[in-house]
Amino acid sequence: MEKEIQQANTSLDFYNMKAARIEDQLRFCSDQVQKLGEERFQKSVSLENTQKRLSDMRRSSHQAKESLEDSQFKIERSRAALLELQIEIERERFKKKRIEEELEVARRKVVLLQAKTEGNSMIERLQEELREYREILKCSICLDRPKEVVITKCYHLFCNPCVHKVTENRHRKCLVCAASFGANDVKPVYI
Repeated sequence: MEKEIQQANTSLDFYNMKAARIEDQLRFCSDQVQKLGEERFQKSVSLENTQKRLSDMRRSSHQAKESLEDSQFKIERSRAALLELQIEIERERFKKKRIEEELEVARRKVVLLQAKTEGNSMIERLQEELREYREILKCSICLDRPKEVVITKCYHLFCNPCVHKVTENRHRKCLVCAASFGANDVKPVYI
């Protein structure tokens, strides 16, 4: 019986050891369960945060998409307006070119009219100038006949009859500058 008691004690020790090991394993497992529970809690918090961020990102993405669509609509509207403006600019350029051509035609007409007018006024100016030259060529004493002779002492010009009258009177002084001259100082001039 002692043997049996000893075997029972050994068996008891063995079962106690096994129980201690199982308790250790149980503690280890419960620690693991606690750690896993904490990890699960942290993961669920992290999952909630991630879901919130995902929801925020979806909202932000939706707003960005709406903003992009709005911007694209505005761009299309702006392109259409730009196209209309370009067409209007081309029309204005065409009108401007046509007006410039008409202006050039009008300028040519003005130049032609001015040439005709200036031609008439040019003829009048030339006629006036010709009258002035004829007056210069007339004798400064009688203002009627052309200048025919020169007094070589002073180089003044007169008509022959007026100088002849001065030489006959023996008052032989130039009627312009009063320089004395003789009959030999009178020479003919051909103008």
